[in-house]
Amino acid sequence: MQSLQGTFPGWLLDGQRIQISGWTDMSFTASSATHEQLPMGFNFQANDFLLQQNWLRVDRPVVTSGTSEPTFGFRWDTILPGSDYRFTLARGIFDEQLTADHGQPNLYGIDPIQFYAEAYVPTVAAGLDLKVGRFFAQYGAEANDAPSNALGSHTYTFIYDPFTHTGVLGTLKLTDAWTVQAGLVLGSDIFIDAADEPTGIGSIKWAPPSGRDSVLFSVIVGPGRFNQQRDFHNPEIFDLVYTHKINTRLSYTFEGLYGFTTNVPATGFADWAGVVNYLTCDFTPRLSGTTRLEFFDDAQGQRTGFRGLYTDLTAGLSFKPYRWVTIRPELRYDLNTESQPFENHRGLFTAATDIIVRW
Repeated sequence: MQSLQGTFPGWLLDGQRIQISGWTDMSFTASSATHEQLPMGFNFQANDFLLQQNWLRVDRPVVTSGTSEPTFGFRWDTILPGSDYRFTLARGIFDEQLTADHGQPNLYGIDPIQFYAEAYVPTVAAGLDLKVGRFFAQYGAEANDAPSNALGSHTYTFIYDPFTHTGVLGTLKLTDAWTVQAGLVLGSDIFIDAADEPTGIGSIKWAPPSGRDSVLFSVIVGPGRFNQQRDFHNPEIFDLVYTHKINTRLSYTFEGLYGFTTNVPATGFADWAGVVNYLTCDFTPRLSGTTRLEFFDDAQGQRTGFRGLYTDLTAGLSFKPYRWVTIRPELRYDLNTESQPFENHRGLFTAATDIIVRW
């Protein structure tokens, strides 16, 4: 964007409020496993390098202040390529990549993970935002885009629940503190496909601008029934995120999630629950540290493939030597007390580092 300043293409982009940006996220994970750490996802390869995200963003943001007129925009986010695609890719959009390597996923692939048109109407209540297209799932404490997370690895609560939705989403700001969302989508992690089923999503958020606390309660409510004919998972999700700013440097985040589905082959009813605690300390403007403790109960093993309670403890740093570089080393230990999911072992130890380079 800087190199385009003063040029004709730059003038065109500025005149239309269009921004082009992105990042590359690379990781290496040393592991007690030999080949892979699944069901721990995303940085799933053991003792190996991964190009997780090569992310391109083209964005025309809506104007949310200083005007009483509606404004229009869009966003297009694409992983091109990256290994994260195998987790985030929706059915019905380039999903042949998931079986292209002799029935297995390609190591690297492309995912147009987010593309939507957006309108903002400032005169409806305290502001109404409308999106139409494919967008990130609107719940949880972690995000699909690497720079939005404090740690490089992800929780099971994030990995084994929906990533994106396709449909219509409205976000209404009632007051400075209260916001509500409602949307109608084709299902979870699915684009245009024969397995589409109308699904409702919604949330309510309390976040006073001068307060130290915020609460977000979100739901995904649809058929809640595994589609055996199409072999597709339709979960019901209820998620609560609470954040508290302890002081100017220390903050705490809690997430509690419960999900279920029925009609699962050989299981019938399946449910799972996750509880995650994050404690983050900002040591300096460039250096922060985060500890994360998760309990994830996959009661029937329908989500991870192994039943039992997963407990994982992670401690990591986020260091920004430059504005455009983030380095995140971490240590993590995972344990399943009932099964042996990690190459026939109950426990898994990993030491990982990822580097995000913005461009």
